[in-house]
Amino acid sequence: MIMKRIDFALIIACIAMMVACGDKKHNYVISGVVPAGVEDGEIVNMTDYNEGIVINTAVVSRNKFVIKGVVDSPMAIMLTIQDMQADLILDKGELTVDMSDPYGGKGNLLTEKLYAFYTECGGAILQLREQIADMDESLTEEEASQIQDDIFEELFIRLDEIAISYLEDHSNDALGAMVFYIWMQNQMEPSVEKFQEASRFVGDYVLNFGPVNQMMEYYGKIFETAVGRPFVDFTIANGNIDGTAASLSDYVGKGKYVLVDFWASWCVPCRMETPIIAEVYNKYKGERFEVLGVAVMDRRDESLKALEEDGSTWPQILDAQMIPTEMYGIQGIPHIILFGPDGVIIARNLRGDNLKEKIAEVMQ
Repeated sequence: MIMKRIDFALIIACIAMMVACGDKKHNYVISGVVPAGVEDGEIVNMTDYNEGIVINTAVVSRNKFVIKGVVDSPMAIMLTIQDMQADLILDKGELTVDMSDPYGGKGNLLTEKLYAFYTECGGAILQLREQIADMDESLTEEEASQIQDDIFEELFIRLDEIAISYLEDHSNDALGAMVFYIWMQNQMEPSVEKFQEASRFVGDYVLNFGPVNQMMEYYGKIFETAVGRPFVDFTIANGNIDGTAASLSDYVGKGKYVLVDFWASWCVPCRMETPIIAEVYNKYKGERFEVLGVAVMDRRDESLKALEEDGSTWPQILDAQMIPTEMYGIQGIPHIILFGPDGVIIARNLRGDNLKEKIAEVMQ
């Protein structure tokens, strides 16, 4: 009789465990719709913003899809199909989303707050556009430019205020991570100082959030290669035109001012800077001044072809790919840096007339 009671208790316990496991198996459900033009069988990907990897998928059927899974705590995710994207804060429970509407997710407070943040920021930007459109057409070019600068300054002050208002209650969670990431991604003048100042509004969860952590790494590189810092060397195994190894230190830090142009053959703005670089090279080359081209993210044969087409006669390092761009925190090319005779960085991101003026200044 005792054995039977024990067996019965075990059965009850097992049933309870099965129910618990069944509950845990799907503690969130996302029900979505897609617009006409999305075929049955197409895949909706769910990407974890933090890790940057796809963590779940769904197959579209009759313009609908369902994603089920387990989430332990709220997390920022992105749903994508074709060119459509929806950002959500995934949490336990049910969410609905319309992929044709970028703010089409409903079902939890954090997602709704995320959309409210996006909407407020969008409203501020729309107001800026209206202010610029309503500007007095009789203004001089200089007056209009000054007013536009003032309007943009006011906009970014307002965007700061919006972000900080959301971070007051969400300084260390998934919503705060998204708010902080979007805020820092949309700065008028991104800087190490601005990032450090903004970081005081958030906690470790936000600072360790994947996209934010990448920003921290980027700003770290910017700090290490900022104006006033010594150059960071790199070596490219077959960087010289003859296929031998080439290093930045072969040119920089050897007693000359060195203008280093990070460029690529496919980059139209890079090629447009070539005549300006040629002008300063021909004017100042000698014992005190040198120009160095560094071909990045490019095929060697295409770089050589561009050099011949453009008549570039100054030294080059080829096949650098992304080695120097990652070291120097370069996010776009052309990026032109002036190094002093001692290898210290004098100026970054020189272009056009600013480039010519800076070279003329140091060569006086």
